[in-house]
Amino acid sequence: MLPKKELYQRVKLLSPSQRLELLQQIRQLKAQKSQSVSHQRLIAYVVPQPSVTDVDTSILRDYLKTKLPNYMVPAGIIFLEALPRTANGKIDAKALPELQSANFNSHQSTPPETSIEKTLAEIWSEVLALDTIGIHDNFFELGGDSILSIQITSKAREAGLRFSPNQLLEQPTIAELATVVNVTPEVIATQTPVTGSLPLTPIQHWFFEQEMIAANHWHQAMLLEIPLGVSLSKIQEAIATLWTHHDALRLSFSYHSTGWQQTNTDVGNPPSLVEIDISRMSQTDQIKAVAQYGTDIHSAMNLAEGKLMGVAHFIRGGNLSNWFLISLHHLIVDTVSWQILHNDLEKLLNQNNYPTSLPTKTTSFKTWAEILTSQASQRQSQADFWFKQVESPFIRLPRDYSDTPLSTEGTVETVNVHLNSQDTQALLQSVPAIYNTQINDILLSALAQTLLQWSTLKAGNIRIDLETHGREQIVSDIDLSRTVGWFTMVYPLKLEFTHSDDYGIMIKSVKEQIRQIGDRAIDYGILRYLGDKTISQRLAKAPRSEVLFNYLGQQNTTNKHTHIPIIQDISLGQLRDINNSCSYLLEINAWIADKQLQLDWLYDKHIYQSNTISTIANNYLSTLKAIILHCLTRDEIGFSPSDFPDAELTQTELDEFIDNLSSI
Repeated sequence: MLPKKELYQRVKLLSPSQRLELLQQIRQLKAQKSQSVSHQRLIAYVVPQPSVTDVDTSILRDYLKTKLPNYMVPAGIIFLEALPRTANGKIDAKALPELQSANFNSHQSTPPETSIEKTLAEIWSEVLALDTIGIHDNFFELGGDSILSIQITSKAREAGLRFSPNQLLEQPTIAELATVVNVTPEVIATQTPVTGSLPLTPIQHWFFEQEMIAANHWHQAMLLEIPLGVSLSKIQEAIATLWTHHDALRLSFSYHSTGWQQTNTDVGNPPSLVEIDISRMSQTDQIKAVAQYGTDIHSAMNLAEGKLMGVAHFIRGGNLSNWFLISLHHLIVDTVSWQILHNDLEKLLNQNNYPTSLPTKTTSFKTWAEILTSQASQRQSQADFWFKQVESPFIRLPRDYSDTPLSTEGTVETVNVHLNSQDTQALLQSVPAIYNTQINDILLSALAQTLLQWSTLKAGNIRIDLETHGREQIVSDIDLSRTVGWFTMVYPLKLEFTHSDDYGIMIKSVKEQIRQIGDRAIDYGILRYLGDKTISQRLAKAPRSEVLFNYLGQQNTTNKHTHIPIIQDISLGQLRDINNSCSYLLEINAWIADKQLQLDWLYDKHIYQSNTISTIANNYLSTLKAIILHCLTRDEIGFSPSDFPDAELTQTELDEFIDNLSSI
């Protein structure tokens, strides 16, 4: 890397056109505030050389795509005779023309034109719950995230459009994404039922490592509203179809001398639908009955027999729609899998959908498990990075009661807090553009600040285990967009954190540390459970994190396209045996429902008082709101080194470089 002084001297020697290009890459494209901050757009101001009389903005914009990250490609391009200057020679940002009075090329509201663009726009509109989508709208600035990218990939696949979630993340506008549709070879997956033994995945190894007292009873469940007229036989037929189509539903687990093993059983004996008549109960008692019967269904599972799926049909009577409960052991399902199953049931139970059939299968869970195991030797070079993550000392959480027994599910309680819809919309659609962040960067910045304040320290290492969807495309010939199973990935994140009243400094610091992990996150689980024994044992001996954070994405429970809605806010019974152990002092689950960010803070009442966790949870919200306000009141983009990876600049060097560039 060149010394800063030499770098600056070289910039001064650039021709006007070269200098303009560099200006556009670093400081450029000053974001102008419109009346609504949520409509912030990046605008390029261009001063052509005197010899240039005509410039094609589309060619210029295409050229910028080859030089800039996607989020920095301008939405509009405005041509000026000269850049306005202040008295001391710096660019006068306030004197730049307003967007509405300038003759510029705005792309953000451009409607789709081609059939591919129209189909993509319809899918984006459905998944993101937005009425209109422009072909140059940025996926992340519309509230998109990696989990939603999987949903979009799956729905596009059904419509005959093929691309990977990674391609959507790298080409985050419809205009860009349309250029890569159906470019890569189609992934061929086995369409017949998959049977036979398969290795455990890292998260499944983690589960059995807990040595739970009641390993059979550790479930997730979903309650659906079934319209009147859908017969019991049609529901049973739908269950059999899911059972045959999604191989992971047929997994069984047994313990041998070498440890736990899993097997895909054949398609015989799908789970029987239990019919429960609650029509003579009051509506209050009907809700209680779901919890009671739900607990019975969850606890009746058997790992060895492969009975990890339970289903019940609640008949409510009169003109009330019936309820359909699906219970699955967590070993065979995750958040994305539930979305897949729900979408499939929408098709199978739709009265107007005949004949009923499901889209073709994607890469099997068995193939995925085998790929992870085969990758172990290739990942050993990352071991030193993870040793530093887990072996560095970190700040321990304060406790209300220090002398407490091992935490169990029976003593876990929950504090729920939420962010209002206005702040949530800003968090999803306005904040990401300010520092080129994703929602997790902001959520974790607020969490690190909250935990540090709780500890009363000014600085230290904040240690958090992050849970993510785990469906990473680590090889090219896989497609997991419609595969059911437990893909979740959990890895430790060490944040070197110092209390600061400057939220910009804080966000950039957290963002950069998260970017250091990048696509290496999947390596941790592989090294910890599937790799070299020496590496695995060393990682296992490291102190465990005390906090688990999981952002579950947007749960569009009020989606207008839903025929079989998910019923919220009804207890589905005891999903986990009360005697099973808990692994963390705090578990924080975040998701967006009904346009509001929801956060569940799970804690042990024998370790913390409820008012302690309520205070911490509300402090977190206050910090999050302050960060959102900070971002909304900025009138320029805040760059950090990962935005320019080839430059190899530190944050200080980058800040100084931008300041110097502005005065050229």
